[in-house]
Formats: sequence, structure tokens, C-alpha cells
Amino acid sequence: MSRPLRIEFPSAWYHVMSRGAGRKNIFRKPEHRKQFRDLLGQVSPLFQCEVHAYCLMSNHYHLLIHTPLGNLGRAMRHLNGVYTQRFNRSVGIDGPLFRGRYKAILVDADSYLLQVSRYIHRNPMEAGQDLWMADPDYSSYPFYAGRAKGCGWLETSYLLKMIGSRNSRSFYRKYVETIEDDEVTRFYSKKRLSPVLGKEDFLESIERYIKDGELNPEISDVRAIHDAPSIKEIQGVCVVHFGMVMKDLVRSRHRIPNVPRDMAIYLCRKVSRCTLSEIASHFGKMSYSGVSKAIARMELTLKSDKKIAGHLKKLTKTMRT
Repeated sequence: MSRPLRIEFPSAWYHVMSRGAGRKNIFRKPEHRKQFRDLLGQVSPLFQCEVHAYCLMSNHYHLLIHTPLGNLGRAMRHLNGVYTQRFNRSVGIDGPLFRGRYKAILVDADSYLLQVSRYIHRNPMEAGQDLWMADPDYSSYPFYAGRAKGCGWLETSYLLKMIGSRNSRSFYRKYVETIEDDEVTRFYSKKRLSPVLGKEDFLESIERYIKDGELNPEISDVRAIHDAPSIKEIQGVCVVHFGMVMKDLVRSRHRIPNVPRDMAIYLCRKVSRCTLSEIASHFGKMSYSGVSKAIARMELTLKSDKKIAGHLKKLTKTMRT
């Protein structure tokens, strides 16, 4: 059987779904959902993608994601890969957690975005688990409904603005909680899902894009993307910024903090679009997990140290000019 079609381009919108292997639970403990939500919060700035909705059921999840850089595949590999590692470690097992590759439905944002968000948020309700709609560890719906305070990485304003009402949260609650057998529900009821959900003009534009590589700019706000800096270029910028030599940036100091090194690794992952293994190969004898730990350290440091956050801002500005 052929693999699902992957359509990626700048500023695309996707409904992403992934199910546990053998329909087994991918969230066994309350902390598993918290870990997954934390990862979503890391993936968003790391790959510069936007999470607009989520629903974490016992054996599968749903996401509504916008990708300004057209890099859904990289973001999802990181999300599912890192979560699998953490899940397996927490329950003492090994092997794949998810059933094959994730599914990604390309969404016609102008026509179906609100409907898809409604479909995602109604999943717990359709499963007879209404209480889950009030718990942000299960669904983003409480943030839309005004039942939970917002979190920094979840984007809610875009969808709420589409409603076009001063009482947008109230109208959104009515929209989600009112049972309707609409077109989107029928779309998802099919056994074999189409990789694209859209009106005729959107479908024709995507067909042309697949065939000729040209996307109608009226269908999607396609942004120009500059070539991402290489790992060596990022290392060079960090060496100059911190006033050090390359060998001190690259090598590990054996448990002695090396903030410039962690910063360089963090930037490599954030802006170079390179894999963890590729980054590891440029920082001495470093493992895949070592890169992940360095990124995690830097994320914690950035939250608590304004001076280091200032360095990041200056470095990012330098690489954009």
C-alpha cells in the first residue's frame, strides 16, 4: 500500500491525527498528557509553527496546526519521536508507540477552519466524555470557551476572530456544543480519508501545485522563506557574539556549564532545520539525546534568565540581517 500523500508548502493548515500502535493507549497517566502538552509548547517556537487546537484522547490525538515555513514533517518527527522516548522511559518499555506515520489533512482555511476546530473539540463529547471538555490536559477547548487561562504557545485569537463577534467565546461555545450533521462530519466519517479538505478552487490549486509546483497565492498566504543558516554559520555567529574560539564552543566541559554551547545548539535546532543527529555531529562527541538535553537546558535558562534571553534576541537578529 502506498504511503499517505504529504503536501507541504509555506502557510499551510493541517488537521493532524496519530493513533497508538494496535490501538493501545498513548496516554496512560495524567503526567503523559502534561508531557505531551509541554512538547507542543516546545515544538511551536522550535519549528516556528502554530498550534491552534488539540485534543488528547486515550489512544490517539488531534491537532490543528499552521506552518508558516511549510515544515510540518520536521515538527511532527520531533513531536512523536521525543514523546515516544519519554513515554517508553516512563513505563519501562521499548519500541514504536504510534501506528505508522501520522495522518495530515490539508485544510482549506478560508472554508473549513472553524468546522475542523469544532470537529477536534467535539471528540471527547462524541466519545461520551463531556467532562474532558473542561480539562486543558485533554483539550484546548477550555481555552476557547473561557474556562481556562491561556497558555503562551496556543493560538486562539485567529479562530475567535473568524467568528466576528464581541462575544466570540460565547458564540464559539454554542457553535461547538450544538449537534449538527455538517459537511465536515460526513467527510471524516469516510473509511478512506482524502489528504485534502477544501472547496473546488482550493482542490484545483493543490492539484496544480503537486503537478507544477505553483500554488495560487489567493488560496494561501505563501510567505517568502530565506535560506536557513547552516550549523557552521550559526556556530560562527555565536563565537563572535560571545568572544570565544570555536574549539571552546564545540567541546563539552564535563558537567561544567557552557551556556554559549547550549545556545548554539538551541539555535541550530530552531533555525537551521537540521536533525538532532546532524547537530550532534558538529559539537564533538555528542549523542542524539545530548542535543535534546542541551536544548531543554537552554529552554529552562531562557525562562529564568533575562540576560541570556537578551543574547538570544541579539543572535537571532544578527542571523536575519
